[in-house]
This record gives sequence, structure tokens and C-alpha cells, in this order.
Amino acid sequence: MSPPDAPRTKPAASPCTRCAAQLGRSCCEVGEGESLATLTLADVERIQAATYRGRESFVEEEAFEETQTRAYEQLRPGWRGYFRARPVRLTLARAHGACVFFQPQRGCTLSPDVRPTACLLDPFEPGLPGTWTLAVEREGSVDAARASGEPRCLAAEEADGRGPLLRAFGLSDASLQSLTERLRAEVRAHGEGDASSGRPPA
Repeated sequence: MSPPDAPRTKPAASPCTRCAAQLGRSCCEVGEGESLATLTLADVERIQAATYRGRESFVEEEAFEETQTRAYEQLRPGWRGYFRARPVRLTLARAHGACVFFQPQRGCTLSPDVRPTACLLDPFEPGLPGTWTLAVEREGSVDAARASGEPRCLAAEEADGRGPLLRAFGLSDASLQSLTERLRAEVRAHGEGDASSGRPPA
């Protein structure tokens, strides 16, 4: 007689699906004066091709002064060259305090192969070649992160090291590096006013 099957436990929901409930909001939701992810022309082209939406329905433009472009690229080395063609930052558009592609019970409605590269990298911020930092501050606990009222990342609060944090997003060192290289290629192309050359090789 075969032994009874062991009871199955329901897999834990990903940090991204739990973030808003536990921290009050997710990275897809923004407060007054905050912006969503920066887009490259390659991101815009990819989203248009997948959704058949006009650019104006999901892109916001923010004009920068020269000092702002320098400060932005100095703070975020992975984006150096982004403003070469024009001093305008493209970001995901907002509706009701959240990204236009965000649904409260579902999260991001774009498939992973369509999402902006910056969204796929978040909360990792590419630095100088071969390095990265966290794009958000870490409070040290979920309770402290919730109490801060600031944009925070549930996965970053729950993980006890680099490895667990990468695994929380289904990433490895190699796949994170690949995404970082993809971002750099798209940023270079964006700075030249071109979307197609930012695509990764087939």
C-alpha cells in the first residue's frame, strides 16, 4: 500500500505581488512629485509593438536643464549618454497614482519580455561597469520600511544577502549582468536617437 501523499504547501507569492499589501505601495505606484521608471526609445518601441497603444498614452516627458542631465548621469552611471540627443527624460505615464500598466490585484499587465529594462532591473541600479547598487534605501525590516512612508522594496527588506535577493527576482549574477548590458546598449542607442540598435543580438 502506497504511503499517502505529503500535503502540498502553497508556494509563497513573489515579493512583487505582496509589496503593496505589506509596505503600502509598490514601485509601480508613486507619490506626488515622484516619477516612474525611465524609458529608452527601445522600451517605447517594444511596448508599442506589443500593446498597439500610441506613445502618448503611456509615455510622459520631463525636460531637464543641462545641470540636471549631468547630475542624473553622475548619480546613475548606467544611464550615461541618455541625454546626448535631447535633454528630455521619458518615463512611464501615471494614472490614479500608478503606472498606466498597473492593476491593483494583478500588478504589471505587461509581460516580462515587453517590460521596460529599468523595471526588469529594479531594485538593482547599474553602476560603473561590473558593479551595481540598490536603487532604494533598505530600512532593515519590513515594519520599518512600512513606517518610513518612503518608496521601499519588500524583497530587499526580506532578503538576508545578495544571493537571496537575486533569487527573489528569479535572477542570477549572469542574468543580472545580461540585463545590465542590455540597458547600456539601449541607453547608447537612445542617446543617438535610435531604438533599433539598442536591441540585444538575436
